[in-house]
Amino acid sequence: MTDVAVASRARGEGSVHRSFALLRMLVAAGEPLGVRELSRRSGLSKSAVSRLLATLAEIGMVERTADGGARPGAGLATLTRRVEHTPALLRERLRPLTADMLRQYDENAAVGIDDGNGFLYLVSARVPAAVQVADPVGETFPFHLVAPGLVAMAAWPAARLDEYLAAPLEGGTPRTVTDPDAVRERLARIRRDGYAWTDQELDLEVNGLAAPIRDGDGDQVAVATLYGPSYRLSEQLLPDLGAEFAQFVTARNPLT
Repeated sequence: MTDVAVASRARGEGSVHRSFALLRMLVAAGEPLGVRELSRRSGLSKSAVSRLLATLAEIGMVERTADGGARPGAGLATLTRRVEHTPALLRERLRPLTADMLRQYDENAAVGIDDGNGFLYLVSARVPAAVQVADPVGETFPFHLVAPGLVAMAAWPAARLDEYLAAPLEGGTPRTVTDPDAVRERLARIRRDGYAWTDQELDLEVNGLAAPIRDGDGDQVAVATLYGPSYRLSEQLLPDLGAEFAQFVTARNPLT
């Protein structure tokens, strides 16, 4: 059933149908929507939308933003495993973890997923600074160029990895690891250690650290990452940080 059909039916049905219509629109939007926009899309009055959102927020199905918008709440992700793993719901469930990483490590933090074509950054929390590393949210990068992409690759089945490594690997900088055998060795280390470092491989003077985010069944569904200037964020300077970060992500993981 399309969103238009859901909304049309909702106008003539009870509060359950109307609530479902709003939830479906919020999940499909992938970004917060205001009362006015939800009213326009659903055909419901603004007062009806406000009442329904208030009820949905009380039970955790919707979260309200500072500017009065609405987005899917953490409670919605508990309904089914399939819903939990959609990008829109993962973004909202993992947003607090991203903020926790920023507070703990005082480095740019982000969470993203393997979207099939590359590593997609879903949400970030950034260090205030006059000179900023570019915000990657909404961008997709070749897996082998970024630390979280390498963590994603480490969870691939052999056939997918073979196919990826059969094609020439592009280099972001002269420091990018593009030799297939070297990449395989690197992935073996990631599986063993539980985290990945990159050293100026996408951009010179920018390093990354990443660790997996698993659901309650132990499946890797997203990856957490820190990224920042190489003069302060590197494996050589902080040899214990990788294991510490992986443990931190596991301890604060809202999906388990």
